[in-house]
Amino acid sequence: MEKFTARVFLVSLLIILSGGLLTACYSSERKEGGKQQPAAVEPVTLNIMLWGDKPKQFDEVVAEFERQTMDTLHLRLNITFTPQADYVNKLKLKLAAGEQVDIVFDAPWMNMNTFIAEGSYANLDQYFGNDKYPGLKQAFSSMYMDNNKITGPDNQIHSYGLPLSRYLGELSTLYYRKDLAAAYGLPSIETYADLLAFFDCVLANDKTLTPLVMKNDGSYGANDLIWGNQDSPSRLGAGIWDLNLGPSVSASVFLKDHQIKGIGLSGEKDEALANFPEPYNHYDDSWLVTVREWHDKGYIEEEPIVRKYARDWFTSGKAAAMIEGVSNFEAINVQLKASVPDAELGIFFVQRQMRDKLQPNDLLPVNSRAWNYLCLPEASAHKESSILFLDWLFASQDHHDLFELGIPGKHWNPVGKDKYTLPENTDISQNYTFPGYLMTWNPNYIRLSASVPDELIEYYLYQADEKSYYESPFANFVFNQAPVQAELANPKFSRIRAEDLAYELAMVDHPASSYAELRKSREVDEALQQDIRKIKAELRKQLQDYLESK
Repeated sequence: MEKFTARVFLVSLLIILSGGLLTACYSSERKEGGKQQPAAVEPVTLNIMLWGDKPKQFDEVVAEFERQTMDTLHLRLNITFTPQADYVNKLKLKLAAGEQVDIVFDAPWMNMNTFIAEGSYANLDQYFGNDKYPGLKQAFSSMYMDNNKITGPDNQIHSYGLPLSRYLGELSTLYYRKDLAAAYGLPSIETYADLLAFFDCVLANDKTLTPLVMKNDGSYGANDLIWGNQDSPSRLGAGIWDLNLGPSVSASVFLKDHQIKGIGLSGEKDEALANFPEPYNHYDDSWLVTVREWHDKGYIEEEPIVRKYARDWFTSGKAAAMIEGVSNFEAINVQLKASVPDAELGIFFVQRQMRDKLQPNDLLPVNSRAWNYLCLPEASAHKESSILFLDWLFASQDHHDLFELGIPGKHWNPVGKDKYTLPENTDISQNYTFPGYLMTWNPNYIRLSASVPDELIEYYLYQADEKSYYESPFANFVFNQAPVQAELANPKFSRIRAEDLAYELAMVDHPASSYAELRKSREVDEALQQDIRKIKAELRKQLQDYLESK
């Protein structure tokens, strides 16, 4: 009985085991048409953070990408958009918590340098100029990448981000309602005097319109127009170069005969500029008075600090003019016509030297350094997959255009190799529009709308011409913040920036006398001046070493 029971047990065990083996064989060797089918590959989900608002129909573009690459990259994209006002803090929290974030939008004017110094972003040197990633190799030359390296925690320069830019520089452009100008008897704005006359006409004809809307961060503001139309000798021709040392700290460097003759820093005393050539041997704050005059006349809003998105205010028909880069013409035109179908978009280049196509242009220094980047957090578990996605994105015009312009035939139609049109009967208010500076800008992949006016094409060519730019003697210089990190972190530098912003936005009465008092309070702040002296000494040392190495 015991032997029978044992035999039954053994036979049962063999049946169970053989059944399991048969099942395993069947699941790993499924046959279809007599051919073995490989097991499915589990896709990797990439978490990507971008700032701003999510474009309409964006999910359709992502779905098309996943469809095209499902058998090659095996990737899914979880791309989240965060409002600009909240983006920086949200990014800080996610990186501090070590959350799984794989690709993020960042820039030196945001927190990129700080995160690099803290070791939060991955060193990407191994991925560029590498035959394993032909898309990146073709779209990002060694010279381009060398000019976009940044000092890391090891005090050496490395690539910590994918640089996003299309031209060596960007022409600041005033976009205005040309249809309104025509109604006021101004067929177009050709001169600075025409512009002021246009603002006056807006005030006289429609009190609900803001003549010039400005962003609350001070960029693309009235001061750009005022500076750009003054008669002043060339700063760059005189050898004066501006450098950003940190989020709230900038320096002006006077270079002559390959020697540093003077350095001026944010918040410093007037005598710091004593060795600079005239008229740059003292701080000129006269533009503050003009900005305030514009405020008092009503050219700009009474409280510009409330305006987070100047473009939205303009394209919704609530402002007569705004300033942005010339490359944004088509996006602005589409958004304006979506809200005001009869509107006509006019352009006026902010600086007179640009209107005259001066070569080289004092207002166009070049160091081939981008303003915006895509970075890979060090904590990401999917760096290789992230790089494969970026390699695919920049591997061809078609790949690039999918994210920058959308699905061909649905969102746009190609015209030749470098232009496009929108399909007939497209509802432009609902069509896909992607801000390329977030992820797709690259000098090798520029496709312009066929509707861009011929006069604008001339300026695109001017913008693309290397002869339009002054080549910076500090083109490859990257300031190593580590030796003076504590001094750069002095909160008074941030306060200086906030205080100056109030004047740039014309929100202070009697700016001349008020700013003079403010400057004095900084000059007598010995703790601040001591930090400035340390930063200047370190900057001078690094710049001199850089010049000697060249």
